Amino acid sequence: MELRPDQFQRQIETQPLARCYLLAGDEPLQVLEAADALRAAARHQGFDEREVLHAEPGFDWGQLASAGASLSLFSEKRLLELHLTDKGPGKPGSAAISDYAKNAPDTTLLLIVATPLAASARKSAWYKAMSKAGVAMYAWPLPGARMAQWVEQRARANGLALDRDAVALLAEQTEGNLLAAAQEIDRLALLHPNETIGAAEIAAAASDHSRFGIFDLPAKALAGDSVSALKTLAKLRAEGVDAIPITWALVREIRMLYQAALAARANRLDAMLGKIFMPPARKRQLGEAATRADPNMLSELLRRASRLDQVNKGAAVGRAWDELVTLTLGLAGEPPRTSCLVSNRFQ
Repeated sequence: MELRPDQFQRQIETQPLARCYLLAGDEPLQVLEAADALRAAARHQGFDEREVLHAEPGFDWGQLASAGASLSLFSEKRLLELHLTDKGPGKPGSAAISDYAKNAPDTTLLLIVATPLAASARKSAWYKAMSKAGVAMYAWPLPGARMAQWVEQRARANGLALDRDAVALLAEQTEGNLLAAAQEIDRLALLHPNETIGAAEIAAAASDHSRFGIFDLPAKALAGDSVSALKTLAKLRAEGVDAIPITWALVREIRMLYQAALAARANRLDAMLGKIFMPPARKRQLGEAATRADPNMLSELLRRASRLDQVNKGAAVGRAWDELVTLTLGLAGEPPRTSCLVSNRFQ
Protein backbone atom coordinates (compact mmCIF):
# COMPACT_ATOMS: atom_id res chain seq x y z
CA MET A 1 0.00 0.00 0.00
CA GLU A 2 1.03 3.63 -0.49
CA LEU A 3 0.75 6.08 2.39
CA ARG A 4 1.37 9.73 3.14
CA PRO A 5 3.73 10.57 6.04
CA ASP A 6 0.81 11.50 8.32
CA GLN A 7 -0.84 8.15 7.57
CA PHE A 8 2.39 6.22 8.06
CA GLN A 9 2.75 6.96 11.77
CA ARG A 10 -0.80 5.80 12.50
CA GLN A 11 -0.31 2.68 10.42
CA ILE A 12 2.75 1.40 12.28
CA GLU A 13 1.15 2.24 15.64
CA THR A 14 -2.13 0.42 14.99
CA GLN A 15 -1.27 -2.37 12.52
CA PRO A 16 1.13 -5.32 12.59
CA LEU A 17 4.38 -4.47 10.84
CA ALA A 18 4.66 -5.42 7.19
CA ARG A 19 7.64 -7.31 5.80
CA CYS A 20 8.76 -4.51 3.46
CA TYR A 21 8.89 -0.72 3.75
CA LEU A 22 10.03 1.90 1.26
CA LEU A 23 10.54 5.45 2.57
CA ALA A 24 11.49 8.17 0.09
CA GLY A 25 10.59 11.69 -0.89
CA ASP A 26 11.40 15.34 -1.31
CA GLU A 27 11.10 16.17 2.39
CA PRO A 28 14.15 14.73 4.22
CA LEU A 29 12.77 15.48 7.68
CA GLN A 30 9.67 13.34 7.11
CA VAL A 31 11.72 10.51 5.63
CA LEU A 32 14.21 10.52 8.51
CA GLU A 33 11.51 10.70 11.19
CA ALA A 34 9.48 7.94 9.52
CA ALA A 35 12.57 5.72 9.45
CA ASP A 36 13.26 6.44 13.13
CA ALA A 37 9.63 5.63 14.02
CA LEU A 38 9.78 2.36 12.11
CA ARG A 39 13.04 1.33 13.79
CA ALA A 40 11.49 2.00 17.20
CA ALA A 41 8.36 0.01 16.31
CA ALA A 42 10.50 -2.85 15.00
CA ARG A 43 12.53 -2.99 18.23
CA HIS A 44 9.29 -3.00 20.23
CA GLN A 45 8.08 -6.01 18.21
CA GLY A 46 11.25 -8.02 18.71
CA PHE A 47 13.41 -7.06 15.72
CA ASP A 48 16.49 -6.72 17.89
CA GLU A 49 19.21 -7.10 15.26
CA ARG A 50 19.89 -4.49 12.57
CA GLU A 51 21.96 -4.83 9.39
CA VAL A 52 22.56 -1.88 7.03
CA LEU A 53 23.50 -2.09 3.35
CA HIS A 54 24.51 0.91 1.19
CA ALA A 55 23.84 0.44 -2.53
CA GLU A 56 26.84 2.42 -3.78
CA PRO A 57 28.15 2.05 -7.36
CA GLY A 58 29.48 -1.47 -7.76
CA PHE A 59 27.26 -2.85 -4.99
CA ASP A 60 26.78 -6.62 -5.17
CA TRP A 61 23.01 -7.03 -5.26
CA GLY A 62 23.39 -10.65 -4.30
CA GLN A 63 24.01 -9.35 -0.77
CA LEU A 64 20.36 -8.39 -0.49
CA ALA A 65 19.12 -11.93 -1.13
CA SER A 66 21.78 -13.53 1.03
CA ALA A 67 21.14 -11.12 3.91
CA GLY A 68 17.45 -11.92 3.80
CA ALA A 69 18.04 -15.66 3.67
CA SER A 70 20.74 -15.91 6.32
CA LEU A 71 19.83 -16.75 9.90
CA SER A 72 20.46 -14.22 12.65
CA LEU A 73 23.07 -15.17 15.24
CA PHE A 74 21.69 -12.95 17.98
CA SER A 75 17.94 -12.59 17.45
CA GLU A 76 15.00 -14.42 15.92
CA LYS A 77 13.98 -11.25 14.06
CA ARG A 78 16.13 -8.78 12.16
CA LEU A 79 15.76 -5.34 10.58
CA LEU A 80 17.53 -5.15 7.21
CA GLU A 81 18.08 -1.61 5.90
CA LEU A 82 19.00 -0.76 2.33
CA HIS A 83 20.02 2.82 1.55
CA LEU A 84 19.79 3.87 -2.11
CA THR A 85 21.73 6.68 -3.81
CA ASP A 86 20.04 9.39 -5.85
CA LYS A 87 20.54 7.28 -8.97
CA GLY A 88 18.25 4.54 -7.69
CA PRO A 89 18.92 0.81 -7.83
CA GLY A 90 19.49 0.44 -11.57
CA LYS A 91 18.44 -2.66 -13.51
CA PRO A 92 20.24 -5.29 -11.39
CA GLY A 93 19.01 -3.64 -8.20
CA SER A 94 15.46 -3.35 -9.48
CA ALA A 95 15.40 -7.08 -10.21
CA ALA A 96 16.95 -7.92 -6.83
CA ILE A 97 14.47 -5.77 -4.90
CA SER A 98 11.51 -7.12 -6.85
CA ASP A 99 12.59 -10.73 -6.22
CA TYR A 100 13.13 -10.05 -2.54
CA ALA A 101 9.74 -8.38 -2.14
CA LYS A 102 7.98 -11.33 -3.72
CA ASN A 103 9.66 -13.79 -1.34
CA ALA A 104 10.24 -11.66 1.76
CA PRO A 105 10.90 -13.84 4.84
CA ASP A 106 8.72 -13.41 7.92
CA THR A 107 11.67 -13.04 10.28
CA THR A 108 13.28 -10.12 8.42
CA LEU A 109 11.85 -6.64 8.01
CA LEU A 110 13.24 -4.84 4.96
CA LEU A 111 13.47 -1.04 5.11
CA ILE A 112 14.57 0.81 1.97
CA VAL A 113 15.46 4.48 2.44
CA ALA A 114 15.83 6.64 -0.66
CA THR A 115 16.30 10.26 -1.66
CA PRO A 116 13.80 11.98 -4.00
CA LEU A 117 12.80 9.61 -6.79
CA ALA A 118 12.01 10.51 -10.38
CA ALA A 119 8.52 9.83 -11.72
CA SER A 120 9.90 6.89 -13.73
CA ALA A 121 11.29 5.29 -10.55
CA ARG A 122 7.92 5.63 -8.80
CA LYS A 123 6.35 3.73 -11.69
CA SER A 124 9.05 1.06 -11.82
CA ALA A 125 8.64 -2.64 -11.11
CA TRP A 126 10.72 -2.56 -7.91
CA TYR A 127 8.70 0.34 -6.46
CA LYS A 128 5.43 -1.42 -7.25
CA ALA A 129 6.74 -4.68 -5.80
CA MET A 130 7.64 -2.97 -2.52
CA SER A 131 4.26 -1.26 -2.36
CA LYS A 132 2.46 -4.53 -3.02
CA ALA A 133 4.51 -6.53 -0.50
CA GLY A 134 4.34 -3.90 2.23
CA VAL A 135 4.21 -0.12 2.54
CA ALA A 136 5.60 2.65 0.35
CA MET A 137 5.66 6.17 1.79
CA TYR A 138 6.61 9.13 -0.37
CA ALA A 139 7.08 12.53 1.28
CA TRP A 140 5.97 15.22 -1.13
CA PRO A 141 6.57 18.94 -0.47
CA LEU A 142 3.58 20.29 1.42
CA PRO A 143 1.39 22.93 -0.27
CA GLY A 144 0.39 25.98 1.74
CA ALA A 145 -2.75 24.69 3.48
CA ARG A 146 -1.16 21.38 4.49
CA MET A 147 2.02 23.18 5.56
CA ALA A 148 0.01 25.28 8.01
CA GLN A 149 -1.71 22.14 9.32
CA TRP A 150 1.67 20.45 9.77
CA VAL A 151 3.03 23.47 11.69
CA GLU A 152 0.03 23.48 14.02
CA GLN A 153 0.27 19.75 14.72
CA ARG A 154 4.04 19.89 15.22
CA ALA A 155 3.72 22.79 17.64
CA ARG A 156 0.99 21.01 19.64
CA ALA A 157 3.12 17.87 19.87
CA ASN A 158 5.93 19.99 21.32
CA GLY A 159 3.68 21.63 23.90
CA LEU A 160 3.56 24.95 22.02
CA ALA A 161 0.24 26.76 21.56
CA LEU A 162 0.07 28.88 18.38
CA ASP A 163 -2.93 30.98 17.40
CA ARG A 164 -4.14 30.98 13.81
CA ASP A 165 -2.14 34.05 12.75
CA ALA A 166 1.03 32.63 14.29
CA VAL A 167 0.58 29.35 12.41
CA ALA A 168 0.09 31.17 9.11
CA LEU A 169 3.10 33.44 9.64
CA LEU A 170 5.44 30.64 10.68
CA ALA A 171 4.36 28.55 7.68
CA GLU A 172 5.00 31.52 5.42
CA GLN A 173 8.39 32.32 6.95
CA THR A 174 9.71 28.79 6.58
CA GLU A 175 8.36 28.56 3.02
CA GLY A 176 7.53 24.88 3.05
CA ASN A 177 10.88 23.78 4.53
CA LEU A 178 9.83 21.38 7.26
CA LEU A 179 13.25 21.13 8.86
CA ALA A 180 13.47 24.92 9.23
CA ALA A 181 9.95 25.00 10.68
CA ALA A 182 10.75 22.18 13.12
CA GLN A 183 13.86 24.00 14.32
CA GLU A 184 11.89 27.20 14.90
CA ILE A 185 9.13 25.35 16.76
CA ASP A 186 11.69 23.71 19.05
CA ARG A 187 13.24 27.09 19.79
CA LEU A 188 9.90 28.80 20.43
CA ALA A 189 8.86 26.01 22.78
CA LEU A 190 11.94 26.73 24.88
CA LEU A 191 11.42 30.49 24.83
CA HIS A 192 7.67 30.50 25.52
CA PRO A 193 6.70 27.51 27.70
CA ASN A 194 3.04 27.34 28.72
CA GLU A 195 2.14 30.39 26.61
CA THR A 196 -0.08 30.99 23.61
CA ILE A 197 2.04 32.49 20.84
CA GLY A 198 0.69 35.06 18.40
CA ALA A 199 2.00 36.56 15.17
CA ALA A 200 3.78 39.34 17.09
CA GLU A 201 5.94 36.84 18.96
CA ILE A 202 6.73 34.97 15.75
CA ALA A 203 7.78 38.18 14.01
CA ALA A 204 9.87 39.28 17.01
CA ALA A 205 11.59 35.91 17.17
CA ALA A 206 12.44 36.09 13.48
CA SER A 207 13.93 39.59 13.81
CA ASP A 208 15.91 38.76 16.97
CA HIS A 209 17.22 35.42 15.78
CA SER A 210 19.61 34.97 12.85
CA ARG A 211 18.16 31.76 11.54
CA PHE A 212 21.11 29.79 10.23
CA GLY A 213 18.84 26.85 9.43
CA ILE A 214 19.96 24.18 7.02
CA PHE A 215 17.52 25.36 4.36
CA ASP A 216 18.68 28.98 4.58
CA LEU A 217 21.94 27.85 3.00
CA PRO A 218 20.66 26.62 -0.41
CA ALA A 219 18.18 29.51 -0.59
CA LYS A 220 20.97 32.07 -0.24
CA ALA A 221 23.20 30.21 -2.68
CA LEU A 222 20.40 29.93 -5.24
CA ALA A 223 19.94 33.70 -4.99
CA GLY A 224 23.60 34.10 -5.97
CA ASP A 225 24.63 35.46 -2.57
CA SER A 226 27.74 33.32 -2.10
CA VAL A 227 29.12 35.44 0.75
CA SER A 228 26.00 35.06 2.93
CA ALA A 229 25.70 31.39 1.96
CA LEU A 230 29.27 30.64 3.07
CA LYS A 231 28.73 32.53 6.32
CA THR A 232 25.68 30.34 6.95
CA LEU A 233 27.73 27.22 6.18
CA ALA A 234 30.45 28.34 8.58
CA LYS A 235 27.86 29.01 11.29
CA LEU A 236 26.31 25.57 10.83
CA ARG A 237 29.73 23.99 11.20
CA ALA A 238 30.49 26.04 14.31
CA GLU A 239 27.18 24.91 15.85
CA GLY A 240 28.14 21.27 15.33
CA VAL A 241 25.53 20.49 12.66
CA ASP A 242 26.31 17.23 10.89
CA ALA A 243 27.39 17.39 7.23
CA ILE A 244 24.84 14.78 6.09
CA PRO A 245 21.59 16.82 6.33
CA ILE A 246 23.42 19.85 4.86
CA THR A 247 24.52 17.69 1.94
CA TRP A 248 20.95 16.47 1.43
CA ALA A 249 19.57 20.03 1.38
CA LEU A 250 22.19 21.26 -1.09
CA VAL A 251 21.88 18.26 -3.40
CA ARG A 252 18.11 18.59 -3.44
CA GLU A 253 18.43 22.22 -4.58
CA ILE A 254 21.18 21.48 -7.12
CA ARG A 255 19.18 18.63 -8.63
CA MET A 256 16.08 20.81 -8.92
CA LEU A 257 18.10 23.64 -10.50
CA TYR A 258 19.71 21.20 -12.93
CA GLN A 259 16.32 19.97 -14.10
CA ALA A 260 15.06 23.55 -14.40
CA ALA A 261 18.17 24.63 -16.35
CA LEU A 262 17.68 21.79 -18.84
CA ALA A 263 14.03 22.76 -19.17
CA ALA A 264 14.97 26.39 -19.77
CA ARG A 265 17.24 25.41 -22.66
CA ALA A 266 14.44 23.36 -24.17
CA ASN A 267 11.96 26.25 -23.76
CA ARG A 268 9.95 24.19 -21.26
CA LEU A 269 10.76 26.09 -18.07
CA ASP A 270 7.26 27.45 -17.49
CA ALA A 271 5.74 24.00 -17.98
CA MET A 272 8.28 22.46 -15.60
CA LEU A 273 7.71 25.07 -12.89
CA GLY A 274 3.96 24.66 -13.24
CA LYS A 275 4.22 21.02 -12.19
CA ILE A 276 6.06 21.54 -8.89
CA PHE A 277 4.70 22.72 -5.55
CA MET A 278 6.59 25.55 -3.86
CA PRO A 279 5.86 29.10 -2.69
CA PRO A 280 5.61 31.61 -5.58
CA ALA A 281 8.67 33.55 -4.41
CA ARG A 282 10.78 30.38 -4.39
CA LYS A 283 9.45 29.41 -7.80
CA ARG A 284 10.42 32.80 -9.26
CA GLN A 285 13.87 32.49 -7.70
CA LEU A 286 14.35 29.02 -9.18
CA GLY A 287 13.21 30.21 -12.61
CA GLU A 288 15.59 33.16 -12.60
CA ALA A 289 18.50 30.98 -11.50
CA ALA A 290 17.69 28.36 -14.15
CA THR A 291 17.99 30.87 -16.99
CA ARG A 292 21.55 31.76 -16.00
CA ALA A 293 22.74 28.36 -14.76
CA ASP A 294 25.11 26.10 -16.71
CA PRO A 295 23.72 22.53 -16.84
CA ASN A 296 27.21 21.11 -17.42
CA MET A 297 28.52 22.71 -14.23
CA LEU A 298 25.48 21.50 -12.29
CA SER A 299 26.04 17.98 -13.63
CA GLU A 300 29.62 18.15 -12.32
CA LEU A 301 28.32 19.33 -8.94
CA LEU A 302 26.00 16.31 -8.75
CA ARG A 303 28.95 14.05 -9.54
CA ARG A 304 30.94 15.63 -6.73
CA ALA A 305 27.92 15.33 -4.45
CA SER A 306 27.87 11.59 -5.10
CA ARG A 307 31.46 11.36 -3.91
CA LEU A 308 30.65 13.55 -0.90
CA ASP A 309 27.91 11.08 0.00
CA GLN A 310 30.59 8.35 0.11
CA VAL A 311 32.83 10.56 2.27
CA ASN A 312 29.95 11.21 4.69
CA LYS A 313 29.39 7.46 5.02
CA GLY A 314 33.07 6.71 5.53
CA ALA A 315 33.31 4.83 2.25
CA ALA A 316 35.79 7.29 0.71
CA VAL A 317 38.57 9.55 1.94
CA GLY A 318 37.92 13.28 1.73
CA ARG A 319 37.11 16.51 3.54
CA ALA A 320 33.35 16.83 3.71
CA TRP A 321 33.27 20.52 4.64
CA ASP A 322 35.56 21.47 1.74
CA GLU A 323 33.17 19.69 -0.61
CA LEU A 324 30.22 21.49 0.96
CA VAL A 325 31.92 24.80 0.19
CA THR A 326 32.31 23.69 -3.43
CA LEU A 327 28.64 22.70 -3.71
CA THR A 328 27.56 25.99 -2.12
CA LEU A 329 29.68 28.08 -4.48
CA GLY A 330 28.53 26.06 -7.47
CA LEU A 331 24.87 26.53 -6.57
CA ALA A 332 25.59 30.26 -6.32
CA GLY A 333 26.93 30.19 -9.88
CA GLU A 334 30.66 30.15 -9.14
CA PRO A 335 32.94 27.48 -10.65
CA PRO A 336 33.74 24.45 -8.47
CA ARG A 337 37.02 24.71 -6.57
CA THR A 338 39.50 21.93 -5.87
CA SER A 339 39.81 22.78 -2.19
CA CYS A 340 38.38 25.53 -0.05
CA LEU A 341 38.19 25.37 3.72
CA VAL A 342 35.21 26.93 5.43
CA SER A 343 37.39 28.10 8.29
CA ASN A 344 39.95 29.77 6.02
CA ARG A 345 37.45 32.02 4.26
CA PHE A 346 36.50 33.84 7.44
CA GLN A 347 39.85 34.30 9.14
